[in-house]
Amino acid sequence: MEIKKINDEINSYAKNVNFELKDYIEKNIFPQYEKNDKGHGIIHILEVIRRSFELNNNLNLGLNEDMIYAIASCHDLGKYINSDIHEKIAADLFIKDENFRAFFSDEQRTIIKEAIEDHRSSNKDFPRTKYGELISSADRNTRIEIVFIRSFFVAHERTPNMTIEEYLDFTFKRLSKRYSEEQHENMFLEDDTYKRFLIEMRDLLKKEDEFKNRYCEVNHIQSRKNLVKDEPGETGYVV
Repeated sequence: MEIKKINDEINSYAKNVNFELKDYIEKNIFPQYEKNDKGHGIIHILEVIRRSFELNNNLNLGLNEDMIYAIASCHDLGKYINSDIHEKIAADLFIKDENFRAFFSDEQRTIIKEAIEDHRSSNKDFPRTKYGELISSADRNTRIEIVFIRSFFVAHERTPNMTIEEYLDFTFKRLSKRYSEEQHENMFLEDDTYKRFLIEMRDLLKKEDEFKNRYCEVNHIQSRKNLVKDEPGETGYVV
């Protein structure tokens, strides 16, 4: 999805969000995402904001829109510091930012902090609030192309010296487990968009050769003999 289209949808959904809150986040929070890997940069954040409002709207949740905007905007802060505990780092960065006191009560800030802590798909505990369910669900990908692009950016950070062929094998097995019918990722608020994605992904995972060919096509991979670090991937995603 093009960034202009994402922004247009966000502006439509979030038209009632406090303008000063949006302005503060855009000027002070968004620039921090330049430090994260490209799979968790500003494009991902904007998409999670968009999906958060889409889910709130589609499922008639009626949640506070200022809180939704803040949670989605802050949920991956500091991922570059330590990916393994990034949800705790992000929650801590939010709660220590005294500027948010101008927009939220102490009770609201606690709910936002807990929602950020609860957003990670690998968490075994159920989110403590509906806001936690929302951000966790909005953080799930809903397009196969985006899954492939973001995973390849992460590969550049974590497995740069794998060959493409090795990484394709690894990714196929990992996603087969993640999206299996028996043990798929935590998804607390499913809408039709996610359900369609899940059907499409599961169908593709039944065809390993097609899966790998599509992965290479999406990421413009020139040779499967190359190392991950030698293939730039779909750089247009981060423009």
